[in-house]
Amino acid sequence: MRAYFNLDANDFPVTVEHIGAEWPQDQIIRYQGFPHFHWLQTEKGVGDFWIGDTHLVLPEKAGVLVSPGVAHRYESANINEPWEVIFVTFQGKFADDFNQQMMNHDYVYIPPERGIEFVQQVEKIIATLDSNPVDNEWVSALSYYLLLSLGREESYHVNVNHPDFIRYVKPAMTYMSENFATQLTITSVAKHLNVTPQYLDRVFQKIMHLSPQEYLLQIRISHAKKLLVSQKHLRVVAVANESGFRDAAYFSRIFKRETGVTPLNFRKWQT
Repeated sequence: MRAYFNLDANDFPVTVEHIGAEWPQDQIIRYQGFPHFHWLQTEKGVGDFWIGDTHLVLPEKAGVLVSPGVAHRYESANINEPWEVIFVTFQGKFADDFNQQMMNHDYVYIPPERGIEFVQQVEKIIATLDSNPVDNEWVSALSYYLLLSLGREESYHVNVNHPDFIRYVKPAMTYMSENFATQLTITSVAKHLNVTPQYLDRVFQKIMHLSPQEYLLQIRISHAKKLLVSQKHLRVVAVANESGFRDAAYFSRIFKRETGVTPLNFRKWQT
């Protein structure tokens, strides 16, 4: 069992906060999720992992990267068999702004056949932390590469080379990411791309497996979560306004529907 906890960020844009390997994993329940990106991967045994109503089975080398603030729980799939895991949590400004790379999805699942690459990357970080003195810049660089590699796995589920993704979906995603704080509508996004809203909806769902409205909502909720935690002085009405919601009451209702908790409770339980 090898682990490091509460590591100093040293003002790096991204580095690890907690990291470990050969860790005997007990049951964990996080109703409000974890405040940072969290990677969990099976080394020995099998784990059961739930994100909302989604159940993932994690055999050896399979893993999951979970976005901040996403409710989840996990435990050994067999109470008579130990479940040993690799775990990494990330900190730093870049890590906090990583949702775009994840395409604003709640999680990325890594199947066993792709998992060995990430075992090796984690081992490199631990080996660097084991050295004396520790090269914190190299730890940061390795952490950045690991997080970036995990986020890029989402592209394996989306055909980013499809002509419709290049011509319509990616520009729509970029436009929404740059303008979500305004009273942006899917009609205005479609107008920006010179297509009808119906056509944009059809193409977006074909490529991304969710509607542009759902994607825009994910961006806004993700930004609101970040503001609630990082800008503690902001009132809920200001968080709603800066995240593109029309009024605080509507924002609170949608936020609770999407996360299971009110904005104020989310702030309280994440800080």
